[in-house]
Amino acid sequence: MGQPNISPNLNVVHTCATPASMPDRALEEQMVEQLSLEDLIAHTKEAIAPFRYSKSTLGQYDYAWEELRSYFISHDSSSFSVDLAGRFVDEAREKYEQGELKAWRFKLIRKATDLLVQFHENGTVQWTHLAKWGSQGIKEQYFIDIYDTYVQKLKITGYGEGTVEFYALVAKEFFKYLEDRNVKSLGQLTLKDVGLFISVISGSYQPTSMRTILSGLRSFTRFALQTGLTPSDLTAAIPKSFGRKTTLIPTITAKEEELLLAAVDRTTMVGKRDFAILLLALRLGLRSVDIIQLKLDDIKWRTDSISIIQQKTLRRLEVPLLTDVGNAIIDYLINGRPESNSPYVFVRSQAPYVNLSPRGGLYSLVASYMENAGVRQETGQRRGPHCLRHSLAARLLAGETPLPVISAVLGHANKDSTKTYLSTDSEHLRHCALGLEGIEVTSEALS
Repeated sequence: MGQPNISPNLNVVHTCATPASMPDRALEEQMVEQLSLEDLIAHTKEAIAPFRYSKSTLGQYDYAWEELRSYFISHDSSSFSVDLAGRFVDEAREKYEQGELKAWRFKLIRKATDLLVQFHENGTVQWTHLAKWGSQGIKEQYFIDIYDTYVQKLKITGYGEGTVEFYALVAKEFFKYLEDRNVKSLGQLTLKDVGLFISVISGSYQPTSMRTILSGLRSFTRFALQTGLTPSDLTAAIPKSFGRKTTLIPTITAKEEELLLAAVDRTTMVGKRDFAILLLALRLGLRSVDIIQLKLDDIKWRTDSISIIQQKTLRRLEVPLLTDVGNAIIDYLINGRPESNSPYVFVRSQAPYVNLSPRGGLYSLVASYMENAGVRQETGQRRGPHCLRHSLAARLLAGETPLPVISAVLGHANKDSTKTYLSTDSEHLRHCALGLEGIEVTSEALS
C-alpha cells in the first residue's frame, strides 16, 4: 500500500497496519470525486472500531473532529480537502508554538486529522505514532520527495526492515542538515559538504554506530549519483571506517541479571509481558526488532523451538524454546495479553491492542528496568537490550562454547562479528596475560 499524500505539517510516522473495512464500489467512486466531511468522519469511525479505543479516547476524537467541522464551515467547505485539513493543523501548530494551545490538544488535533486523511486517501486506517513535533520532519518538499523515493528504493532492493529504517534516518538527518545550511539542491553538494555532515553527526553517535551511519550515507550518495541528483560521486568523502573499533562489549553479570529480572512486577499484565521480553533477550539473544516482530506462529510448541526470519539479516534463525522462556510466554499469553487479533506475540497494554512500536526498539523498556535495578547506572555506561544479547554471548564464551556455535545462536550473518565478544571473557584472557619477569624496572629508572 502506498504512503498517503499527507501535508508534511501533519508529520506522522506509520508503524503497523490494522485491517479495516475496505470501501465498496459506490464509496470508492465517491472518494474519487469528493467525500463530504460528515461522511468521512462516519467511515473513519467504523474503520477504527477494531482498535477498541476507550469511550474517553473516542470522545476526544469527536471533540477534535467538531473543531475541524467548524474550521471547514468557516471556509465555506463541506467536502473534505487534504489541503484545508493541513491548513487546520498548521494553524493549530502556530497556536501551540505561541503557547495558546496545550500540547495534548495539539497532539489530538494532529492525530484525529491524520485518521481522516488516511481513510480519505486509502479507504483504510493505520494506527500511527505521532513523531514529536519539530524534531523529525523534513521541511522542503524537494527533499521530502527524494526521501520518499529513496526509502521505496531501499524496500524494493530487499534490505531488512531495521536497515531500511536506519538508512532512512541517516537520509533524513542529512536533509535536515542541508536545510539548516540553506542548501536547496543536491546538485550543489560538494565533497566538503558531506565531510562536514559526518563531522557534525559524529557528535551524537558512538564509534560503533558511526560505522552504520557511514554505510547508510554511502548508500544514499550512491543512490543520488545513480538517479542523477548529484553531478559527481560523493562517496569519496565517506571514510571506510570511523575511528577505532570498540573492543569492550557492554554486558551484565549473573548477579545483575537476577536484579534486573527481580525488578519486574510479574503480577501485572505489563510485567508479565516485559518479563517474557527480557528472557527472550537474555536467554536466547534475540535482537529487539525480532522480539517486537515475533509472531504467534513463530513459536513451535510441539518442537519447543522458535523459528523466525531475522529483520536485520533476512536469514532464518531457529533457537530452542527454553523452559523458563516458554513458561513466561505462556503466562503472558494466558494471563497478561489483551484480547487482540494481532498476529504478534507482544502487544500494547492499552487500546489499540496492536504490536509494539519498532521506533526505538525496546531500549526504553530495558533501560527503565536497569535503572530500577541499579544496573549499569554509572556515567557513560551503555544500557539497553543489546547489553542482554551481549551477556548471552559472554556466558556462552565463558563456558567454552565454540565461536561458530555462538555465531549460529546469535544469528550472525558474518562469523567474524562474533569475535568482538572475545573481550568479554576475562577469565580466559587472564591466562593470555604476559608476566613481567625479566623486564623489571629499577627504582633509578623511575626517578
